[in-house]
Amino acid sequence: MPVKIENHEQYIQLVERYNRKGRLTNDYLQNEAADLIARDQLYSICGQDNVLLLATKDGFFRIYYYINNTEEILSLPKNELVTEILFRGENAPEAEVQWLEKTGFRKNLVRDQYFAKYSSITAPIFLMGAKIELAETIEEVRWSAKLFNDSFDKLSGDYVSEEMCESLLAGKQILVAKDVAGKLYGALHFEKRQGACWLNHVAVVPQARGKKIGRGLTEAYIEQGHVDDNSRYMLWVQRQNKPAVSLYQKKGFTYMNKSTLSMIKL
Repeated sequence: MPVKIENHEQYIQLVERYNRKGRLTNDYLQNEAADLIARDQLYSICGQDNVLLLATKDGFFRIYYYINNTEEILSLPKNELVTEILFRGENAPEAEVQWLEKTGFRKNLVRDQYFAKYSSITAPIFLMGAKIELAETIEEVRWSAKLFNDSFDKLSGDYVSEEMCESLLAGKQILVAKDVAGKLYGALHFEKRQGACWLNHVAVVPQARGKKIGRGLTEAYIEQGHVDDNSRYMLWVQRQNKPAVSLYQKKGFTYMNKSTLSMIKL
């Protein structure tokens, strides 16, 4: 069963114990570990050669691992679990995939990272009868959060919690699409960090799909991040979502040869 990690020193000791030469790992939560521990949200399952780190998130566990022995299988809790393998190239590392499958995980989604500079972006389109602007009220942000959460896979889609809504409104990070009567039918969540403007979520209500609302929201996001021709844009997109991939490629985004495979255990 998972054991709560009580302090940051204990986490460091676990990393030092299992971070051996040749290990397989996806432990990219190191910058978040202290905050997770302070909120009693980080646990471990230790074996002789392997360790799992479990971060609680919105009712499920996000799993990080150090694997030194692919023959050692660890017993998992019965909660919903998700993990991600970061990789370059066409396919995820087979050794990690096989080990996770032996513990009960199955493949879920592949997401690819895309990049663009403003100078490479194609000319914008203009939507007739649509108004796209920054969300002005907490109700608009909450509506957007619900749309994102309803539109994407709960385990792999970066769930937007109620607690995040106030900061998203204050940070002016939500764009909404409205018709002429003010009815909402699409939203986009973006964030400026690491020297780039990141597109985190974009979704459109079912009855408005096919009307280029997603593209209009993307155009508005690009302008929000524009400072000069060197302005940078980054996003992750599901490889399986062919319309979205096509949209970003046509706008001038290029694949960064960096991907993640999410694997889940229900």
